[in-house]
Formats: sequence, structure tokens, C-alpha cells
Amino acid sequence: MAEEQTALELRHVTKLYAGTVALEDVSLTIRRGEVHGLIGKNGAGKSTLVGIISGLVAPSSGEIWINGQKYTSLSPITAKHQHISIITQEPQVIEESTVMENFFMPGYLDDKKVIDWSEMRRRAAEILDRAGFPIDVSVKMRNLSISERQLLLVIKACFVENAEIVIMDEVSASLSQKDQAILYRLIDDLISAGKTIVFISHHTEELLRVCDWVTVIRDGHNVGSVMREDLDKKKLASLIVGSTNYDEQIMEDMSSMIREEEVFALKNFTSYGKFEHISLSVRMGEIVGLAGLRGSGRTELMKSVVGIDAYDDGTVWVAGSQKHYRSPAAARDDGVLYLTEEREAEGLIPIASIQKNLTVSILPRISRWGVLQTKKEEQLADDLIRTLDVKAFSRNQNIGQLSGGNKQKVLVGKIMAYTPLVCLLDEPTRGVDIEAKESILNTIHHELRKQSCVIITSPGVEDLIKICDRILVLYEGKIIDQFSREDFSEKEIYRAMQGEVIHIDEVRNNES
Repeated sequence: MAEEQTALELRHVTKLYAGTVALEDVSLTIRRGEVHGLIGKNGAGKSTLVGIISGLVAPSSGEIWINGQKYTSLSPITAKHQHISIITQEPQVIEESTVMENFFMPGYLDDKKVIDWSEMRRRAAEILDRAGFPIDVSVKMRNLSISERQLLLVIKACFVENAEIVIMDEVSASLSQKDQAILYRLIDDLISAGKTIVFISHHTEELLRVCDWVTVIRDGHNVGSVMREDLDKKKLASLIVGSTNYDEQIMEDMSSMIREEEVFALKNFTSYGKFEHISLSVRMGEIVGLAGLRGSGRTELMKSVVGIDAYDDGTVWVAGSQKHYRSPAAARDDGVLYLTEEREAEGLIPIASIQKNLTVSILPRISRWGVLQTKKEEQLADDLIRTLDVKAFSRNQNIGQLSGGNKQKVLVGKIMAYTPLVCLLDEPTRGVDIEAKESILNTIHHELRKQSCVIITSPGVEDLIKICDRILVLYEGKIIDQFSREDFSEKEIYRAMQGEVIHIDEVRNNES
């Protein structure tokens, strides 16, 4: 009887990556006809776990049981045959194809010389009608919003692929409020039909709203699977964060390096639909963290400051002067540098050497009468490689041959070489190993602040706690709370990221 009620079970699953333990001895039971939530900090092991269930990742050891059948690993084809469907946080669609083509692709191409377009259109319209999501099936995906694309993928998994187990990996993060309501209604319909949903989210309130059970993954372990009735936001936050020795975590206090002069400020900075009424100021030598979940507006805020994206209202102040940048180049001319979270696409020159990537932004400074001073360039590159502990054979090695962590070190070095006034660092430690992370954070904490003020975001609160003098919390595009260094608490900051205001009186005083 128990097996009949169990849709999916993991038994003692472990996954190792080159000596790194992503998951260790994880056991998990997901019952048929329930919404089972998964939550954990970035890097906790959720993505690996989801990859194993969907057949994208092979476990190092352990068993996977689906409908009473045992597997040591799954392939994507096996997972599909077992009626498992995954919807990722970034909508995977073919933009130049229509809604109906994306619905039935690739199946409608199999062994068919003649495609019945009328029947395809009728079926797609019928599915959308059942889902309560009226949209023209002939519209190309590229003309739809991210929110609409994501919801269409949910509808495809539910009504076209007829999945029995649907994995929703942070699908609500990109949905509008209206589309979130449609998603929740679809989830209710699926559960009524006996389907099973694995729901991954960073939002505790959302998990408590839609889930029957919630499993917390921390440091590669299952630290608890708890019924929704036995949870509240405070208890869930405690499970996610665990106990932390902050005396060991926080790097030494460098507040003595903070000067009185305000170097950077935003006044009522607003881009409707992204962030609103952002006011903050940063002094020379100060490091201020921006904490917030996906969709809180952190990246959008930085991009608007340097002119990548437009904004609607408010002002930017740099060294006491009001600015309005139309491009990152204009911001850079004033000493305002933005380190993108997309290092491969936007931050590095993949065909150039380490040296050229470090110095490309400052060539006029190390040239005389238009002639590059080679010795000066080489010395600067060597100094930065040594300071950042970049693991490379030489300064002339191609940047593409470095690991992700060492590429990120080079990006930080590129900013240091420019000696900027204001550094906007968007997730500088995302996707790097522990050694690279510590090196980057140490450089920012001890070196970068000597010449700049720093605003930094991070995929994990613990990175901000290590090096920041203050942490501001963004929620739904607004600063709702702030923490000074002596008040740092990962649990309280995490709760604030969920929308709970911890220091409400202090926030009100700053707004007045």
C-alpha cells in the first residue's frame, strides 16, 4: 500500500564532482498526488537533486525508485518514459516558432511527411482554453513575455506531455502576479487529477501556500521533510540557514578605512515594474551589500545606474554631482564600473590573453604618445595576478583556458586596474569554487575598498556577511530593511528577503 502511494523515492543518493560533495546520502519520499516543496540556499544541492530526478545528472551512488521500479540512474529519455517533466527557471523555447509548434515539438515532426496544421491549431486552442490562458496559438514565442513563455511551458507539461510527475524549478520567479495566480490554479487542478509536483522555490511564503510537504536541503544533506501544517516562515528559515558561527565567518572589521565623504548616492531611483523609490548612499571605502531573492531588482538596479537599461525617475549622484548615464562607457569615464553577472557573455574577451583582459580598459593610461608601454603593462598584469592568486601558467595564457573561478578573478582584477571611484559588483562569486570565492572576497574586502566604494550582490547571504559594512534588503523592487555589521544575522536577513521587516523603526527613520 505504501508503494502504491509513493510516486518517487530517493534512497541514500550521493553525488560527487571532482572531490566535491554535491549531495551526500540523501533519502527523500514524494507521495502521489501531493505538492512537495524543495528549498535551500544557493549551492545547497537542489539543482543537483533535480538533475538526478529528471535524468540530467547521474548519481555517484544510491537508488531512484519510480512507481515501485528501481534505477541506479536515469537518462532524460527514461525520465520521459516514466512521465517525468521538468520546467526550468529559464524558459526553454524555440523563439522563432509559434505557440502551437512549441507545444507539440518535436513530436509533430516524427515520421510525418504532411503536417495537419488545422488539427494542430485546434488542439492547441483547446488546451489553452482548458488551462484558462487565452492566447493566439499562431503567435511566435519571441513576441511573448518571459512570464507568458514560462506559463505556456507549464501548460505543455500538464496537458500535452501528460506528465505524472512535474518538476517546477523556480518557475514562479519570472511570472507576473496575474500569471502566478494562473499557475497556482493549474497546480490545484493537477493535484485534483492525481498528478505529483516537485516545487522548487526560494520564497518560503509561496512554499507554505502551495505545498503539502517541504524538504530542506542544506550543504548537500536532507535536513528535514516537514508537513506544511507543522511549518511557519520562522521555522523554515531556521532549517534553511542552520547554525552558523559568525565570529569565524565575518572577515576582520575594516570600518576604519571608511571616510566621511559620500561618493555615490541614489535618490528616489525608479524603474516601474523593476524597482521603486530606491534611496541609498555609500561612502569612500565602504562596502554595502544588496540582498534579495531572484526577481527582487538587484541586477536591474545596477544596470540602470550604468545606462544598460533605462529608468523612469530619480537621480544618480557621483562625487557630489548629478549624473544620468546613457551607456556603461559614459559611467566608466566617471569612474563608475559595473561587473556583470554574465562574465562569459559580457565581461571577458575569450580569444585574448589574461594580460590583455586585465589591461584592455586602461590602455591609454599605460601608453605614451599613443605607443603602449609594454613593460608597464606586463608589470601591472603580474601584480594583479599575484594579488588575486590567479592560477595560470603565465600572463600570456589565453583566458579561455582558465577555470570559471580564475576567470572571475581576472574580471575583478580588470576592475582594480581601472582604479574606479564606484564599483558595482553583481554576484562576483557566483558559480566559483570555495578557494576562488575566498580569494575574490578577500581582495574586495582588503584591496578594492582602498580606492573605491563598493556595492555588491551575492547569490548567498553568507558572502555579504563576510565582507560588508552594511546590508540592504531588496524585496519586490524596494529596500525594506537594512542591517549594520553588528546586527548581521543570516536567519534575520533571510527572513527579511522573504518580505518580513526586522528593523522597521530604523527603516522608517531613514525614509523620513
